[in-house]
Amino acid sequence: METVKMKPSATMQLLLQCCRYNLENNYKDLTGFLSGNTIDWPDFIALVTKHRLSPQIHFALKNFQTEVPGVVLEELSTLASRSLKRIMNLAGELDVLHELFSTHNIQFISLKGPLMIWQLYGDYSCRQTRDIDILIEEMNIDKAILVLSQAGYQLIDQYFCNHPEKHALYMKRENHVRFRHPHKMVFIELHWAVSKYFTTIHTAALFDSKTRVTVHGRDFNTFPLDDYFIVLATHGIYHRFELLLWLYDIGHMMRMPAINLKELLVSAEKFNCTTAVNVSLALAVSLFNLTESGNFPPLNKLTKKEQFIYNQCVDTITGTSAQKPAGRINRFFSTVAQRVSQQIYLLLMTDDIPSKKRAFLNTLIKPYVWEDSGKIPQNNLLYLMMTQVKWLKLILSGRMNQRGQIRKK
Repeated sequence: METVKMKPSATMQLLLQCCRYNLENNYKDLTGFLSGNTIDWPDFIALVTKHRLSPQIHFALKNFQTEVPGVVLEELSTLASRSLKRIMNLAGELDVLHELFSTHNIQFISLKGPLMIWQLYGDYSCRQTRDIDILIEEMNIDKAILVLSQAGYQLIDQYFCNHPEKHALYMKRENHVRFRHPHKMVFIELHWAVSKYFTTIHTAALFDSKTRVTVHGRDFNTFPLDDYFIVLATHGIYHRFELLLWLYDIGHMMRMPAINLKELLVSAEKFNCTTAVNVSLALAVSLFNLTESGNFPPLNKLTKKEQFIYNQCVDTITGTSAQKPAGRINRFFSTVAQRVSQQIYLLLMTDDIPSKKRAFLNTLIKPYVWEDSGKIPQNNLLYLMMTQVKWLKLILSGRMNQRGQIRKK
């Protein structure tokens, strides 16, 4: 099936222009672009919502009230206000979790979420976030699950506890489990590793190098900026930066005086993720048209492998359409081909052999296909073989899409 690549729409171009406007400290006046292009404003609002950029876009466009319809500015203002209210709620819950985990002697690092916004931007109104991510050491995972459950949080990933005999296998396949509080409507991701593919970013090393940030009189563990850059780059590359919000963080950090390119690349090499960091830098410079600064001189030319990863991310960010195959068999082969392509991408985005081995192993471990079944093979080899059979049946039945998501019956 031939894929047709399309030029970014005017709405996507405006989204990128707004990001440039903010990151370059108003270096580019948007008046020319707004007056010279016809913008589908409902589509633009939908795109802003999809990429979770309402605070940034509202900040940029509120300065162009002549060119932007008032109803659009009002909608952006509403979205930004709603985002701030959400973050304030999450920040309050993070305080509660700090007290809860401290009481049970569980050390954690606040990963992304409201604390990262405060650390990187200094103001909760500058960025969106939807949940709270917490990194703990693997030895504390069972204790932390129990503590959260007793505090009223419900485990979303039930397969993690439904099949305790496969616990060690699932710990390899995933790097976190998710919780939801039914009354507070707060989601938590409890991590024991920052990535399930970049396996040489060891949690122990991150705890050894952790730093502290004080917010409203309370001390939180967090990452030094170089480590944070690497964590965000590897996360973004894994997801092909499908949310422009993640790349915006990269561009913002490149503008922070405390980040130095040479030191950053040394850290990237230490964690075996030079490809992810190089591609993230190149994407931010290219899509946001960032000018050179003292800390970030011209970047080196990408290798062929890096260029492949770069192109995949650009297609994902800017939008690539493909004709949908008709018929069950065609959809089956199309989905399998897409999943094979995803596997190749995962192998290429990592730089070290252990991570590549994990990327291959993770394709065999698919606990979600057993979620509705109470009977699974005890033998791990048989379990993995049967997992592939169930996976193929889900694709053939049309219940699994090309993103690996399962449609309920």
